[in-house]
Amino acid sequence: MNGVASLFIAFLKHPEFHRVIVWWLTWAGLGLAFLPLTMRLFKGFHDRGYAFARVLGLLLPALCVWLLSSLGIAPFTPTTSLLSVACGALINYAFPGSFANVRSLFRERLEHIAAQEYLFVLALLAWAFIRSMNPDIEGLEKFMDFGFLNASLRAEWMPPADMWLAGETINYYYFGHYFTAFLSALTSVPADIAYNLMIASLFALAVVLPYSIVMNMLRRAEHTGGGKAVAGGVLAALLLALGGNLHPVVYGVVPQALHRAGLAEEAPSYWYTNATRFIGYNPDTNDKTIHEFPLYSFVVADLHGHVLDIPVVLSLAGIGASALMTSSPGDAFGTPFRPPLAEAAAAGVLLAVAWMTNSWDYPIYLFILFGVFLVRALARHRSAPRAFGEFLLPAAALLAVSQVLILPYKNSFQNFTGGVHRTMANSPLWQLAILWGHQLFFAASFALFLAFAARRILAERSGEGRLRALLRRTPPPDIMALGMAAAAVCLLIVPELVYVKDIYGATYHRANTMFKMTYQAFILFALVAGYAAPRIVGGLRGWPKSRVAVSLLFGLAAAMPMTYPLFAVPGFYAPPPLRDYKWLHGLEFLSDADRRIVRWFERNAGGQPVILEANGDSYSNFGRVSMATGLPTPLGWYAHEWLWRGGTDELNRRKKDIAEIYASDDADAARRLIERYAIRYIVVGEREREKFEEIGEEALKELGSVVFQTPGGSFIVETDIRRPSTGRTEKK
Repeated sequence: MNGVASLFIAFLKHPEFHRVIVWWLTWAGLGLAFLPLTMRLFKGFHDRGYAFARVLGLLLPALCVWLLSSLGIAPFTPTTSLLSVACGALINYAFPGSFANVRSLFRERLEHIAAQEYLFVLALLAWAFIRSMNPDIEGLEKFMDFGFLNASLRAEWMPPADMWLAGETINYYYFGHYFTAFLSALTSVPADIAYNLMIASLFALAVVLPYSIVMNMLRRAEHTGGGKAVAGGVLAALLLALGGNLHPVVYGVVPQALHRAGLAEEAPSYWYTNATRFIGYNPDTNDKTIHEFPLYSFVVADLHGHVLDIPVVLSLAGIGASALMTSSPGDAFGTPFRPPLAEAAAAGVLLAVAWMTNSWDYPIYLFILFGVFLVRALARHRSAPRAFGEFLLPAAALLAVSQVLILPYKNSFQNFTGGVHRTMANSPLWQLAILWGHQLFFAASFALFLAFAARRILAERSGEGRLRALLRRTPPPDIMALGMAAAAVCLLIVPELVYVKDIYGATYHRANTMFKMTYQAFILFALVAGYAAPRIVGGLRGWPKSRVAVSLLFGLAAAMPMTYPLFAVPGFYAPPPLRDYKWLHGLEFLSDADRRIVRWFERNAGGQPVILEANGDSYSNFGRVSMATGLPTPLGWYAHEWLWRGGTDELNRRKKDIAEIYASDDADAARRLIERYAIRYIVVGEREREKFEEIGEEALKELGSVVFQTPGGSFIVETDIRRPSTGRTEKK
């Protein structure tokens, strides 16, 4: 414990700790700049969506610059990024009453605002410190994520260049990496630190956003504030950001408890990754699946699209909940009609971001929002055709805005999936129970709670149709929670029926489909659980004994998945000796020679000239210079490019050409290949010598001039080929 305390002091006293402060202040400033718009969109929330303002404050200016860059109107630079934020702030505060409304919010809701800001800062600092104990951008797919981030930082014109297939642009969901680059450009925080601070920011947003959603839903459902709403918000935040499934309890806690009690001979060790690789692995079958969840993502710190999209999908859920709750206090939906066009347009913008960040999330939240608008319309009209007509207006706006905004992205993106097919296997029910038992328990309990409430409503209705009576007299937050629960259950069922085909074979045929769909199911279930537990307990006021029993049962159901961080965090983040502490510098794992090479390119290589380095297999440390700089190389991680391009012919040709350049004694042949790929720099270092046993170092030096050399003998050759790499992604 003393070692951790010493590291925390070193974290706070680090000479670059001011970057953390700047990062947080930038988030706060973005939120303040876009608070007037957020207050209009979250009218149904008691706190007017304060926590969501920073998400909109980042995404809207970033999207604006991205559109201008994609259309060739203005480049992505720190200056245009700052101007877009400034213009957004001016527009937000240009409307009459904006300043007065913001002042009124701070005056009347200061307690809620301070609590949420405190939660955000505490979570940001906590996870930044945890990351500082193992900040290396190495392992799993971090090379890919950091490469996308650096490629975006170097790109003035969108889409960014593919750092692992020179001459092509990224053919993957890169928008999340781009808005991370946007934030890095705004703050001037170096990319390797920005990577780790973004992981910490996503964790902080995964704490504060569900807290806000559930707290506001509970306040609206019972027309009261106080501890119950706060408790529900905290529960949702804990289950979403720090919770796991029941796997660590069944295979970790229980066996170890039995051993300590003398009822088992041995105490098996528990490895935290097993909770995300269970179906198909224990027992071993030919149906290997993936069922990750946010905490696992935060622990391993892969900056993937599904992680970057967490604040986006939570904002969509928040907009949906607020739209459903925007009504007068005396009636579930109120009598005055205001079409939710502003909410639909804003949600359409966020859906476009979701498509480009992690496209699997787009249809999920599109249908959830369709459900919100349909419920609003059905509650107002006795006639189904009239209700459907009213539903069409916001639904069409939602769909139109989102599809128009993604057109520049779709124009440069080639779909690499192979259609939807029937699954070849199904999950055993007992394994599904271990993975989803506690979430389904909360959802089923809430459905039962609503069923009893529905009986009372139907018994008291007078002259109203059943559906309309239920919709008008059921509190809107209850309907929202039920809808999220139903969506989550559907997301569990879909991978048991169909899958989206990719390059992986039969053994892993539905792994990615299950992964992407159940990831969102986990998020939705966490919101439902946080809302359902206090709501149900509050409904048992007249039965004190039942209330205590149900509270204990819910407490146990919530506590079991909270055992996961006890295994996962220490499993990945063993405190290093103080002398080896790297703070948040993510590239310190590179060898001294490779760090020197990367620094040379950062100082001397403007734009995106093509470099040549050793290619290699995915999940390896090959492609390390292109990853760390964002400079394109002819070929990087082979299997990833195969996935993104849908074929291997071009990859195999490039693989052969790279080997020929490094091993060739024929200068003319090498020059022809250098011209083919417009290679400006050739790297010769540890990986190249490892990859190519017969590397012709002297021949390579004759292809240009050695512009940099490390004490250990690694060097960079600037070729005498002066044909620059072309394309709209190159900085001038």
